[in-house]
Amino acid sequence: MKLDESLFRAARVAIALCAAAAFGVRAQSLTPPSGTAEKDPLTFEVASVKPSAAACPPACGLIRPTVGSQGYHAEGATLRSLMTVAYSVTDRQISGGPTWIDTDRFDIEAKAARPRNTDDLHAMLQHLLEERFNLKLRHEMREESALALVVAKAGAKMPVHDPDDEDYAPMGIQPVRGTDGGVCFATIPGRNVTMKYFAFMLSRIMDRNVVDNTGLPARYDVNLQFVPDGVHPNGPDGQPLPISSDCSDVFYALPKQLGLQLETAKAPVEYLVVEHVEKPAAN
Repeated sequence: MKLDESLFRAARVAIALCAAAAFGVRAQSLTPPSGTAEKDPLTFEVASVKPSAAACPPACGLIRPTVGSQGYHAEGATLRSLMTVAYSVTDRQISGGPTWIDTDRFDIEAKAARPRNTDDLHAMLQHLLEERFNLKLRHEMREESALALVVAKAGAKMPVHDPDDEDYAPMGIQPVRGTDGGVCFATIPGRNVTMKYFAFMLSRIMDRNVVDNTGLPARYDVNLQFVPDGVHPNGPDGQPLPISSDCSDVFYALPKQLGLQLETAKAPVEYLVVEHVEKPAAN
């Protein structure tokens, strides 16, 4: 059942408040077509980068791989959000740079000569940002407190996805209704998902980075519904929105719904420091 429009808007606000992603994120790794050369340059064949002319919303931070995993499409995306996708980092792992990297919005259309896997597309997007924005970064590794994603004692509860299916849909965060009609303010649905990728998604909504220590090698179908900590928004009438009994905080939801859990850990975390950046010239 879909949320009515007013509840949907309110739930979207709740998700933004808990620092969840405001845009679609990368698709997962694809197996390159057989017989293709792997030594061709990791640059897009054609690419357009220009200031966004559309209002925000609706064109507000969308970043997604194109159909066929042959490029990227972005609408109203800030440079910071583009960097989080290209370099697979969270907002908190980026520092430095002028204020406009968080405020100015850009549209991107980029296409490769052939379908590419996710690692290649990320490298190509990195090269595009570095070229068009004259972006220069310093990479730092810091050992710090993190969260480890592990299998709970009762075992994983996620169905293994068909290994022959090469459709790797992007994951995102969205609000939905629970079975009792109440609202789950954050839902992470995904199919054909690696645990490394799922840990990255969790990093975007937690206050620390999440590392994959599950040891699970396959791809899975996941559907995690939870209420972000401290989020209790009101509806358009000013009354508190009903929270579904299907939802709980993420630490309780993970073992109950997926058979996974989070444990405190120490881990190396990469940080990006912006040393130089310029607004892109006309294409």
